[in-house]
Amino acid sequence: MPTMDGKFSLRGRCLVCLLACCLFAPILWPRPAAGLERVVAVSDSWMPYTGEPNSNREGYAVEVLRSVLEERGFNVEYRELPWKRAMHEVLSGRADILVCATRDNLPELVFPGTPLGRADLCFFTLDRDWRFAGPDSLAEVVTGFVQGYDYPQWFEDDLGRHPGRFHALHGGDAFARMLAMLAEGRVQTIPGCSAVVDYYARLAGLEGKVYMAGCSRDGCHELYFGLSPANRPRSVLLAGILDEGMHIMRTTGQLDHLLLKYGLKDRVEVR
Repeated sequence: MPTMDGKFSLRGRCLVCLLACCLFAPILWPRPAAGLERVVAVSDSWMPYTGEPNSNREGYAVEVLRSVLEERGFNVEYRELPWKRAMHEVLSGRADILVCATRDNLPELVFPGTPLGRADLCFFTLDRDWRFAGPDSLAEVVTGFVQGYDYPQWFEDDLGRHPGRFHALHGGDAFARMLAMLAEGRVQTIPGCSAVVDYYARLAGLEGKVYMAGCSRDGCHELYFGLSPANRPRSVLLAGILDEGMHIMRTTGQLDHLLLKYGLKDRVEVR
């Protein structure tokens, strides 16, 4: 602070220097401890959330994961796998993070407190006159679905009672192939998140030809990074880092740039 003769005291100069360092020095996140540097994340192709590894459009969720962890010194290795295999890899500890997991489907995973977003469950068709008004609506149609995805209990029950009305798909690109089956008339309806169906419909040149016939009231789920229970202390540490990083991205507006890139809206409340 200034002295009586207008000059700064030594203590005042030190305070100014300290404030300058705090304001202009880059934030240095602690480096991960030995053995934590490599993080393996897995999912199937479910754009705009998860896409092709090492491409310029890996998907919104993968880019969030990279942004948070790589800024803190981790090396993220993202692999595209069939969904059922991806789940097994994380449960067994051969992979660290299942991208776009849901708590209901895999409660044994370790979850951050902050979700990535929310996904609805609607039914889509090429027949503009067909409507989904509840489980009974599927009685007269063949429905495609992806093995291992989180569907409502009534859907699983109906599948168990009437397997002939359903067509299962699996593999890393199962959702895109399911949409292709709808376009070919091999199934009459498919369940899916509206943002995902819209993305693949545009990609396949089906925009304006695939209609939303209605949504399941109990099919909306929050999406998370699900971490392996095989090494719980490590997963709890990573979950805390992801929580903090996603909160910073959301409150500083960094997340908005990724949402805009992939045509999404943030449906998570800032806490």
